[in-house]
Amino acid sequence: MQTDDKTLSNIHPLFSRLSGEVIWLLMEEHDASSEDINVFMDNVMAWRSAHLQNMRRLFENKELYLQITVDRVGDIPADQEACITCEKLSGKIIPASHPDLISLLPPYSLGCRCRGKIITKAELPESPDYLPLEDCPKHSFMCSTGWFLNYSWADKK
Repeated sequence: MQTDDKTLSNIHPLFSRLSGEVIWLLMEEHDASSEDINVFMDNVMAWRSAHLQNMRRLFENKELYLQITVDRVGDIPADQEACITCEKLSGKIIPASHPDLISLLPPYSLGCRCRGKIITKAELPESPDYLPLEDCPKHSFMCSTGWFLNYSWADKK
């Protein structure tokens, strides 16, 4: 399988449906300023690139694992913190050899705080907490908290 960004984006359950134009329009509909939208789009592109890089490594080396971490935004108000779904996934492990790997991989929505840290077998915790498919959230368009819609992106660059 090819592991270029376009191929990986097309098979990921969220990235295959999420274009820059869709994100831009969503932000406009929520009255974001053009400055906020530009900074947010830069963040989204970096976020997407980091996730695609992890996907690539997992597809190219089935002996690796992804440990889910939760991104913390230092100055975000408490009511805009990561959702309960993200918090529950923190620390879960996904083996690259899992037959449903693509279904398990974050991000699960636009605004999802779940990230992935690539680890080797030697770095696995003593009792790994694997993410079962039935506990994996469904990939949806937008995080239920919508935290990113009201965040002052331009003020934070």
